[in-house]
Amino acid sequence: MFAVVDPEATCTGNGAEPGADIAAYLTRHGARVWIDRLASRGKPVATVLAQHAIDTSADVIVMGAYGSRWLRERLSGSVIRWIVGTPLPLFLAR
Repeated sequence: MFAVVDPEATCTGNGAEPGADIAAYLTRHGARVWIDRLASRGKPVATVLAQHAIDTSADVIVMGAYGSRWLRERLSGSVIRWIVGTPLPLFLAR
């Protein structure tokens, strides 16, 4: 499962449908993928993702931590920083 929170369609980077590019990539590599689009409704993104993982009985959370800003994001309050406190195993890829 692939989850996006408050996705916005753009003409660059994500294609017309947020999450479609990564879903296509994962599918080409043999993964069965479906995208869950989640609304934050004012809650922090990390809270929404953690609750969704728990609600769907996920075994692990896999997140991308990419770009040269990773350390700065980690220190300044990114989603990654707050998702670390979830009770589920976390796999970060850069």
